[in-house]
Amino acid sequence: MAIWNSPAFALVGIGTYLAVSIAGMAVVGNLIDRRFDTEPVLTLIFLTLGLAVGFYGAYVQLRDFVRRSLPSPDDRNGR
Repeated sequence: MAIWNSPAFALVGIGTYLAVSIAGMAVVGNLIDRRFDTEPVLTLIFLTLGLAVGFYGAYVQLRDFVRRSLPSPDDRNGR
């Protein structure tokens, strides 16, 4: 098994996706807030959006990871 196929890299990818989604949207919200002088309204809106998108994406990736990691029903029966 190659190191790049390690399950640890899939989990690191999920964490990175979550962190970038949250931080990225917060930064975008902050930049737009500064531009339109509406602090902290848009920062909070974009932070909430980043949390929602990040957790949903992490959930989907983790669900797929678990499905790939579990043996198929045929394997459990010894076939």
